[in-house]
Order: sequence, then structure tokens, then C-alpha cells
Amino acid sequence: MSTERIPLSRLDGSHERTQRLLIEVADVLGHKWHPVILTQLLNGEHTFSELAAAIDDVSNKMLSDSLSTLEAEGLVDREVVSEKPVRVKYALTSRGQELEAVLDPMLRWGREHLTENGAERTRKPTTPHVPGRPGREVTDDE
Repeated sequence: MSTERIPLSRLDGSHERTQRLLIEVADVLGHKWHPVILTQLLNGEHTFSELAAAIDDVSNKMLSDSLSTLEAEGLVDREVVSEKPVRVKYALTSRGQELEAVLDPMLRWGREHLTENGAERTRKPTTPHVPGRPGREVTDDE
């Protein structure tokens, strides 16, 4: 990966298109649980129960909703492996795997800038404001 910065004005030739694209990316990755789920799936396929056990504090409903959204975005594949009992495996698509190049720097930046004396901060994350969408409170399930 190149460490040379690309000026925003040169990402796609249009300031307006660049802003729209960043908003769309933030819409997918800006959900509290999406980067956590994607990062877990970077380690390989998992069943729903394996994901639920591996991800702290996520409700089954939120995990299910998030997986459905990520599947609709073409980032996660869902495969039913048994009918009785129902067992479903989730894996990243090739598009989802490409997000490793985004998620790893996010983690590095967070470790460097969102820790105090090497310990994680205890502040509650806020929901990013996306233009055209009203702000809202973050619930514990999100």
C-alpha cells in the first residue's frame, strides 16, 4: 500500500462525487457493529453463534440485522449448511476481503489516538452525522 497522500480533489476529479462517495462508505462502515463483524470474518468463516460468542455486547437481533445489511451490500456471503437444526455460515466475499486494507489502518489509528496511556478510553462512541439524515442517540444495542 502506498503511503503517499492523495489530495481529495484528485480522488475522482469531482469534489461533489468525492463527498458523496465518502458518505456512502461511511454509511456502510459507520455502523457500530459492521467493522467489528467484518474484522471477525477476516479471520475466516463463522457460524452465527460463533460470531455472537466472539463479539462482546452485541445482541442477536443487532448481529442478525447487521449481517443482513452486510450481505445486501455484497460484503458477506450467507450459506445454510444444515436445515435441522438450522446452521448458517458467514464468510466475506472478495469485496468484503478488500476491506482489510481499510480496517487495519482504522485499528492502528485507534490504538494510537484513542487510547490513554496505553489503555482504551471509556467514552461511549457517538453516531456520525450524515448530511441529509437527522442525528440520533446511540443505544446500547447499536
